[in-house]
Amino acid sequence: MIGNIVQYTLYTLLFLAATLAVAGFYLAFHARRGKLLEAETNTALAGLSLLSAISPYIGLFGTVWHIIQALSGIGGGNLNVAAIARPIGEALYATLWGLGTAIVALIAYRVILELLPDAEERDAVASKATVEMPEA
Repeated sequence: MIGNIVQYTLYTLLFLAATLAVAGFYLAFHARRGKLLEAETNTALAGLSLLSAISPYIGLFGTVWHIIQALSGIGGGNLNVAAIARPIGEALYATLWGLGTAIVALIAYRVILELLPDAEERDAVASKATVEMPEA
């Protein structure tokens, strides 16, 4: 039961990481064009940072949970390979999804940070907007 909750949580976090990555790329694109402030991209960046930090721990929790199930099966006298292999396989899936989510979130976070305009680009966009403003 708890193993399924962990796995579905990791699936949801991966979907959330992909969604925040797309939103972050969209916001960074518009920030480079001067259409919005860089501060408005902070929500997507904060979400990606949080996901890259917590996903491995949720995956580790699922891994430990499934390994405990495998060891309790051995302790109960069930030495059938099929009964032990299933929880160990699920443990590896929990690790895979936890690390996969963290890696996707971290790569998207770093790429979005690189796409955001730096101080010189922001000043150039601001001065261009000031020059092009019509006189009232």
